[in-house]
Amino acid sequence: MSVLVHENFGSNWEDSWDGKIHNSYVSENSLQLMFKRNSHYGCALYKDVTPSRHVKVSYRVKLLPSWKSDSTGKTLGFADLRWKDSKGRSFGHGNRRPSPDGFSFRTWFGKTSGLTVPIGMYVYHLGQKPRWGDSIKVGSVKVGGPEVLFECEADFDEGFIRARIDGGDWVRHNIVVTDKTAVTRAWLDAYYGGPAVAKKNMAWSVRDYKLENLGPDPLAEGIDWDAISRMVAAKEEADKQTEESEKAVEKSLSIADQLRELADKVELLEG
Repeated sequence: MSVLVHENFGSNWEDSWDGKIHNSYVSENSLQLMFKRNSHYGCALYKDVTPSRHVKVSYRVKLLPSWKSDSTGKTLGFADLRWKDSKGRSFGHGNRRPSPDGFSFRTWFGKTSGLTVPIGMYVYHLGQKPRWGDSIKVGSVKVGGPEVLFECEADFDEGFIRARIDGGDWVRHNIVVTDKTAVTRAWLDAYYGGPAVAKKNMAWSVRDYKLENLGPDPLAEGIDWDAISRMVAAKEEADKQTEESEKAVEKSLSIADQLRELADKVELLEG
């Protein structure tokens, strides 16, 4: 277990990140994720991290009184965007399904209703149903209210991602990845839409962003990663065989039921 990134937005914090900060800015050690009128982009900063298969991100967030979303959008998260198309665009976000691999999680937000905004998980993975990723509501945040703690954990070996707000109940979602998928990027993202753009200036305030590796240190000596990959592959094959066996049993039971029903009909006719 180790801390991959812990960002407190102090002096010169931006120097250690790549990408563009766009309209966002820092005030009192908090990053103001600013969506300006008629704009999609609030922030697009990232930092490469040691590849990790079991991670947790946490940060504190509050919605400033100016907030009033009339569409969905995405903010902070983590990702594996190493697989790219012929134009250099990463698979696993931006309406590009993982191919042959890739993964991304960002915090999802929905439309403002009264003074509350739903938030949750926005996930690209190999098992996603819609083209644009799975959206899973976790809870709600009050506009102009106190800050809350948002946490999200992903375990690629166990095949799940889950999140919670202020230490409440975890909301879990199953994901499909390969034995090569790993979180390689910390992501300070802020994107308004879908196709919609912000109709007014509005902002989230976030602080104390922390990305942790909850599994073994990938750089530690004595870890046989080839053996772990073989173990994961063996587990997936065993799960597949179990599923096939269960289907075969169900099919045989179905055939047996049909034969019994046919025998009953024959007996009835003979009678």
